[in-house]
Amino acid sequence: MRSALHERFRTLGERYRTERTKQGRQRREGEAAAPGFDRAAFRWLGDAGLFRVALEPSLGGEGLPGAVHALAGFAAGSGDLGLATSLLAHLVCVRLLARAGTEAQLARHLPRLLSGEWVGAVANTEPRAGTDLLALRARVVPTPEGPRLDARKCSITNVGPADLAIVSARLGGVPPAHAVNLFLVETAWPGVHLRPVRDLTGLATSATGSLIARRVVLPEDARLGELGDGVRLFRATFTEERLLTGVLYLAAVRRCLERGLAHAQSRRTFGEPLGRHQYIQERLVRMRVAEETLEALLDATLGSLARGEEVFGTLSILKLHGVEAAVDAAQGLIRILGGKGLRRGEGAEGMLRDLLCLSVFGGTVELHKVVLYNETVKARGRAKPTVSVGEDLEVHDTRELPPGLEAELCALVARCIPGEPALRGRYYYDTRPDLVVTVRRGGALAGFRAVTFREVMLGGRMVKVAGLGIAVAPEHQRRGLGTLLTQHVLGLLAGRGVELALAFLITRAGEKLLRSSGFSRLGAPVTYLARDDGRLVTESMPAYALALGGSALLEEIEARGGLHLGIGVW
Repeated sequence: MRSALHERFRTLGERYRTERTKQGRQRREGEAAAPGFDRAAFRWLGDAGLFRVALEPSLGGEGLPGAVHALAGFAAGSGDLGLATSLLAHLVCVRLLARAGTEAQLARHLPRLLSGEWVGAVANTEPRAGTDLLALRARVVPTPEGPRLDARKCSITNVGPADLAIVSARLGGVPPAHAVNLFLVETAWPGVHLRPVRDLTGLATSATGSLIARRVVLPEDARLGELGDGVRLFRATFTEERLLTGVLYLAAVRRCLERGLAHAQSRRTFGEPLGRHQYIQERLVRMRVAEETLEALLDATLGSLARGEEVFGTLSILKLHGVEAAVDAAQGLIRILGGKGLRRGEGAEGMLRDLLCLSVFGGTVELHKVVLYNETVKARGRAKPTVSVGEDLEVHDTRELPPGLEAELCALVARCIPGEPALRGRYYYDTRPDLVVTVRRGGALAGFRAVTFREVMLGGRMVKVAGLGIAVAPEHQRRGLGTLLTQHVLGLLAGRGVELALAFLITRAGEKLLRSSGFSRLGAPVTYLARDDGRLVTESMPAYALALGGSALLEEIEARGGLHLGIGVW
C-alpha cells in the first residue's frame, strides 16, 4: 500500500503534524464547530487534491483505491485520527454524491466539497433504529409547499461544521418498496439544527453530534438517486465506510510502530538501547505483524470489490482484527514510552482514546461477530448431519418416487395435522415439491422435509427460493429429527444456487426449530396468486426466512414491501 499516492499524502500529513496539529487541538474562542476541529485543514487538503482523488476515473479521480491510499498516507503521516475520521466521512459523502447525483446536484454541491470550502456528512444513524434503514423514523411527506423532512439523527461525524448532509428518510405517498430514500440537506436551511457532542472520550479533532430537522421544506430535487434507491446506495456507502475505517486502524498501527521503534533505538537503559530488551522487541514485532496483515486485508478487499464479489465477511474480519491490533499497538506504544506515553500532547494516550471511539464507529465489535458468524456459515456451507444408527436418511426426486412412498408421505401429514380436510392427501400445501428428504426409524417413515424450488422476481432480477415443508411422526417429535432434516436440507441447498429458504409456521414447535436453524421471521408480507381464480392472496401464516446469500436479501425484501411467489403458495 506504499504507493506514490500514499507517500504523497503521507508527506502532507507529516507537514500537517509539524505545522498545524497543536493549533488544531486547541479550543478556539467563539468557534461554533466542535472543539479542536480544524476547518482550515479541509481547505488546505482540498487544494492538495485529497477529495478529488476519491472520484471515479471518469470524473478525473482514482476511485475507491485512490481514497484508500490517500487517506492511509495522510493518517499515518499526521497521526491525527480525529481529523482522519472527519476526512473519512467527507470522502464518503463526496463519493455518494458523485455516484448518484444529477448534473444539477453535482454542479451545485460537488465543487465546494472538493475544494474543502464545504464539509460533508452522511446522516443515517437514529436513536432507536441505529443504522437499520427498515426501522427509520425520519420522514419526508408531500405538502403543498414541497416535500417536508422531519428527522432526528445521532452520532453523526462532522455534525457542527457540516454544510451538506445526506440524510436517509422514508418518503410518504409512494409504494413501500420505494419508501427508503436519501436526501441532500443543506445545514443552513431553516429548521435544521446541529448539536455537537463536546464530551466524547476521544477524536477531539473530529466533530460528532446530532442532526435534527423539524418541518424542513426541501427542494423538489433534493432526493439523491432514483426513487427507492436508498437501501442500495446505503449499502454501497456502508461498505466503503467500513473499508476506510480499516485504513485508520492500519494508520494507527503504522504510527505506533514507527514511534515505538524510534524510541526503542534512541532510548538507553542500563547502558544499552531499550530495543535490546526482548519484551520491547515482542511489542514491536506484534505491531509489525499487525501492520502487514491489515495491509494484506485491505488489498484483498479492494481486489474483491473490483471483481464485484461480496465482502461483508471480510469487512467484519477487518473490523475485528483492526480494532484489536490497533488498541494493542497503542497500549504497547504507551508501555514503550513509559511515563512519557501517558502525558497529553505526546499522542500515545490520545491515540488510545481515539481508538476506543473507533471501536464503535462503523458498528460495534459484537455486531461484526454476528455478521461474521453468518457469513462463515454461508461461505463454508452447512455440514450434513450424521445419521445415527437406526436412521436411514434419503433424498428423493419427486418425479421418480419409489413405489408407495407418496402414500406414506400423505399418511404422515394426516397424522401430524389431524382433522384437516383441506389437505385431501396432499403432503405440502398445493404444489407438488421437487425434492423430499426422508428419515426412517426401524424401517418406518419417521419424518420428511419437502423442498420446492421457485424463481421469483425481486427488484428487477430473479431470485431462486426454496420453500420448505416438514412433518415428523408424533412419537418421534422433540427428539432432534426436525433439526436433522433441516440441517441436511440446508446443506443441499447451498450447492444449488438457492438464495432464500422460506418456511411457513404452523406450530409453535416449528418456530423453535426454525429459529435454532438460523431462520428469522419475515416482517414483510408474502403474496401469491390463487390457483383457482387468480386473485391475489396474502399468506396468513407467519413466514420464516433464511438468506443463504447474505442478510442483504432479507433487507431488500423488507424494503420492497414483501415477496411475491407467483402462482400458488408452492
